[in-house]
Amino acid sequence: MQLLAAKFNQIATAIDATNAQIAALQAKLSELQEHQQQLLSVEQACQSALAQVGTALSMLNHVDPAEIPTFKAAVDAQFGTDAIAFLEPATPAPAETVEPKPTAPIAPEPAATPEIEPAIDVQITTEPAAPIEPTPAPTPTTPPDIEAQLNKLSIQSIRKLAASRGISGNGTRAAIAGRLKAIVTNADLRAIG
Repeated sequence: MQLLAAKFNQIATAIDATNAQIAALQAKLSELQEHQQQLLSVEQACQSALAQVGTALSMLNHVDPAEIPTFKAAVDAQFGTDAIAFLEPATPAPAETVEPKPTAPIAPEPAATPEIEPAIDVQITTEPAAPIEPTPAPTPTTPPDIEAQLNKLSIQSIRKLAASRGISGNGTRAAIAGRLKAIVTNADLRAIG
């Protein structure tokens, strides 16, 4: 026979309800993290596309500047309603707000017999407190200059990296590095060696 069986059941019910709320919030967190990753991919693709348009415009200006209006019209056509109509927009999941259900604290049921608190012996000792030494503030670090690191690569390595990212590998090392700097990370550079 448990004396506090009702209390244990109340607490177990509150724990189950809290766990259900945590599970719902974790599911929502996963959805938001996935959407954030998709946005990052889109951002990188847009940056890459802008770099490619810039490269094409530069090359066209060098080869035949009279064709720049034709190129502009072709780019503008990509934003026409007919061109965009062929693309299927992503169907976002309906945003469902998960609000935790408030639970009122459960007051303990009055006991039939008064509870007797055990006596606790306390012994006070005085010891000098050790001084707390301040921890040094972290020094701000500046991220390494990716373009400078790209310019240190061999021309073969930087062209190979450009090809793997869908960027034109034509031109000087500095020109390729300028196109790659927005989409290459330090991890990519460490992987090359």
